[in-house]
Amino acid sequence: MSNDYSTAWDALTDAIGAAKGRSSGSISDQEHLSVDQRLKVAEVAALLSIAQEISALNPQNTSTNDGEGNQVNGWGIITKKAKQKSGKMNQF
Repeated sequence: MSNDYSTAWDALTDAIGAAKGRSSGSISDQEHLSVDQRLKVAEVAALLSIAQEISALNPQNTSTNDGEGNQVNGWGIITKKAKQKSGKMNQF
């Protein structure tokens, strides 16, 4: 997932803090906000949550390992090749 999600959360908590005269705030610190401001915080938080869930559904954002140890995304495309083991072992 990109940094857009965390950047948006940071902007939201910065706005909550600014309403209280601080540099940053918390999503749970809303007693100083008006009802309209609290509704807007709830709206933005809901949109961020939905965006995170939709992003998790995108196969491009999931990864697993195939039978050969390669990392593949949800589309089955290899995103990172497995390290190859040493070719030959010492023989006696």
